[in-house]
Amino acid sequence: MPILDPTGSSQEKRYSLAPRRLRTLEGARLGLLGNTKLNADAVLAALGELLKERYALESVIVRTKPTFSRPAEDQVVAELVEQCDVVIAGVGD
Repeated sequence: MPILDPTGSSQEKRYSLAPRRLRTLEGARLGLLGNTKLNADAVLAALGELLKERYALESVIVRTKPTFSRPAEDQVVAELVEQCDVVIAGVGD
């Protein structure tokens, strides 16, 4: 019978900043990505409206992952990258 080590291991992941960062949200195209958890859609909708009013956003695109425990589908990520200047991913609960 194999014995498993419960401590696991960790690998440090390094991320870089976006190569093209916005100086302002004024007139930007905003993407909102919800995770299907309770209230995520409500929080993102309210945030989208607030930012739209405050920064005269060009557009707000809302997408939702099929489930909170899985990454967004490649097609959804590609669409957000193509159509948005900035994306906010929201978590509910």
